[in-house]
Order: sequence, then C-alpha cells, then structure tokens
Amino acid sequence: MRATNTILGQHFSIAGQLRFTFPRMLMSLFIMSYMVADGVLISRYMGTVALASLNMIFPLAIFLGAVGIMLSAGGGSVVSRRLGAGDSHGADRALSSLVYAEFVFGLVVGIIGILLLDPLLGFLHVNEEQYAFAYDYQFVWLLFMPFFLLSVLSQTFFTVAGFPKLGLAVSIASGLTNVVLDIVFMGPLGWGMWGAALATVISWIVAAAAGALFFCRKNAPIRIIVTAPDWAALKGACRSGFSEMVGSLSSSVTLYLFNAAFMLWLGVDGVAALTIASYSTYVFNSIFYGFCEATGPILGYKYGEQNWKELAHVFKNSLVIMTVFSLGAYGLSIIFAKPVLAFFTPETSPVFDLVLANFGLFALSLLLLCPNMFAAYLFTAMGDGKRAALVSFCRTFLFTVLAIECLPNLIGEIGLWLAVPVAEALTFILSVVLIAANRRRYGYDGQPALVINKD
Repeated sequence: MRATNTILGQHFSIAGQLRFTFPRMLMSLFIMSYMVADGVLISRYMGTVALASLNMIFPLAIFLGAVGIMLSAGGGSVVSRRLGAGDSHGADRALSSLVYAEFVFGLVVGIIGILLLDPLLGFLHVNEEQYAFAYDYQFVWLLFMPFFLLSVLSQTFFTVAGFPKLGLAVSIASGLTNVVLDIVFMGPLGWGMWGAALATVISWIVAAAAGALFFCRKNAPIRIIVTAPDWAALKGACRSGFSEMVGSLSSSVTLYLFNAAFMLWLGVDGVAALTIASYSTYVFNSIFYGFCEATGPILGYKYGEQNWKELAHVFKNSLVIMTVFSLGAYGLSIIFAKPVLAFFTPETSPVFDLVLANFGLFALSLLLLCPNMFAAYLFTAMGDGKRAALVSFCRTFLFTVLAIECLPNLIGEIGLWLAVPVAEALTFILSVVLIAANRRRYGYDGQPALVINKD
C-alpha cells in the first residue's frame, strides 16, 4: 500500500486532523510573511515608486495565478478521490497531466504576455515614472511563468500526497531563497527590479525542483509518469477548482472597489486604515486557508473511498475546530488590536485613531470566514465545482460588492467597516443552506452518498 493511502486512509481524531493540517497552516503564514518582506525590501532598495509599480501590475499576477490555483486545487481534489477509490495509477496519470498542462499553459501565456506587455501595462494604468520598474519585473516574471505554476502545484500536492511537513520545509526554503537573493541582487549587485524578479523566479524554481525530485521517484506516493493526457482528470480539475479561480479573480475587483469607497468617504487616511486593518487580520486568514486546503484531500479521500462513517467524522471534527478557531481569532484580534495596529502606524497618527475606533467592527468577519472557506473546499473535495464556485463568487464578489456599494449610503461611514462582516454573514447563510441540503447527496451525514463523482 502506498504511503498516501496509509496517511489519508487513517482515522482522524481532532488532534490528528490538527497535526496533519498544522504544517499547511504554517506554510500559509510563511508565504504571507515572505510576500510582505518582498515588498518591504523592494521599497527599501528601490524606493516607493518601485513598490507602487509592483502593486500596479498585481492584478495581472492575480489573473495568471488564478488559473494555476484552479488546476492545483481542483487537481488535488481529483487525485485524492482517485486515491481513496484505490486507483493509484489513475492518480499518477492525473498528477502527470496536471504537470504537463501547467507547464504548457505557463509557456504559452508567458510568450503571449511578453509580446503584449506594453499594451498590458497601459491597460493597468502604469505611468511613465513606474513604467521601467513594472516592465523589468513583469518581463522576467512572464519569461519564467511555467515555474511559477509548477511551484504552486508542487506545494499543493505535498499535502495531497500526505506529506504536509515536507511541503512546509520546501515553502520555507523557497521563501528564504527569495528574501536572501532580494538582498544580494538589489543590494551589493545593484541589479534593481531585474534582480528582485530574478530572486522571486529562483524561489519558484526551488519549489518546482523539490516537487519534481519528490514526485518522480519510483516509490513516490503519487508519481509523475510519462502518459497521454488524462482529459477526464483535467476537466475534473477545472470543474472542481473553478471556485478557487473565481475567488482569486473576484478579489482583485473587490479590492479596487473597497479602495475607491474608502477614498471617497475617508480620503487617503481611510485607504491606509483599510490596508492596516486587512493586514492585521491576514494572519488569521492564512491559518484558515491552510486548514481548509489541507482538510480538502482528507475529505476527498474518504469520499472516494466511500467510507461514509469516516467522512462524517472528519466533517464533524472540522466543525468543532472551526468554531474554536473563529472564536479564538476574533478574541485575540480584539485583545491585541492596539499593539498590532501600532506596528503599522504611530499611535499619534490620525490613521491609528481611525482604524482602532473601527477595527472591532471589521474583525467581526473572522467569526464566519473559516466556515465560509470550508464550505467551498468541502464541495471542491466532493467534485462539485458549481456549488463551490457559487459560495466563492457570492463571498468574494456578489455579497461584498453589494455591501460596499450599499451600506455606506444607508448607514454612513460605519457601513464601510461593516461591509466585509455583512458579506461574510450572507455567505454563511448560503453555506449552511447548501451544506444542509446536500448532506445526503455526498454522504457527509454518515450514510451512503446518492452521487459519486470520480473526477
């Protein structure tokens, strides 16, 4: 029996599930911290104009990354269900097809992106002062696009294979590579934005190479093999992971709308306050994301195995864990609000007073964020991309846009800070209804499922 079957096929107590998901939660935290450090170092060595240019091209990165995340998350769902059903060769074919697809997609999109880079930067409203910084960074980024997608895939599949600790180690190595090379390339070598981009690219190569070395071994839990494309697996990956792409794409639109609304009502200080509030809660967002992503393969495996008792057990475990996480996150965010917010801006600044006065309202979203994320991952694990995408679309776009556009006009400035909690509350209602209505369909109530999705 393969190691993956032994690990994902075991009985998971609450403590066991936490042990399995903990490395993925730490991985999310490390990725978040490295992203922040990357921006800080660019600002330190290249100035605020360089940092602003990076932010201007961020929507393009979100768009391209969304497709990779879709294939990774959806592919993980397909592979975990096949493993649960005992189809190890099918799991190998699915993983291999995903690797081929990510590489080819990255190559094609990278070439097209380089050819269209000038009009793309114009579309993103990059001004003359930012142009050279943005062009240099994005050119290198697009040139090595396949490695970005393969790094995302490898870090996801370490968890799917049942080795989240190894994924964590690779994530740490990749992130440290980025930070150290940022300092070397932009500092002593003086390579500017080319150096910053190259440091990021090399960190992708580290993660992708680690994945290749691990999954190409003969005794790997899931293997990369030479095979014809598994179109059923690719179709299933797109269907199951569609919600992840929807969430990523929607976030770029809603971020723009939030910035515009806060600028209109509160000016520059308001946008700064929103940014600080978001960063202050992002640590919990990362933990929730890591837990849900790591729990997905367990649910998919139990579902593919048709072990309804264990599927229901993991589902109930998750409800308990999420309740504790949510209450703990909100409590800690309130207790430590003042020192955390002061880390981003001096206590004597008007921005600090503004964000401190309203942070308690903004942080209410933490009470419902994890269950809403889990709902999307639950349906992804079952191979139900439509319901997963519905939850993600409503949470990250529909309800959020309605809240930020309507609440301030109805109740004034307080509506700005309540927009995210209200959107999460509406999504929670939708999630509860969908989960309750489909418990018999997918068997997480402990009885045999009415529908079995193989891909």
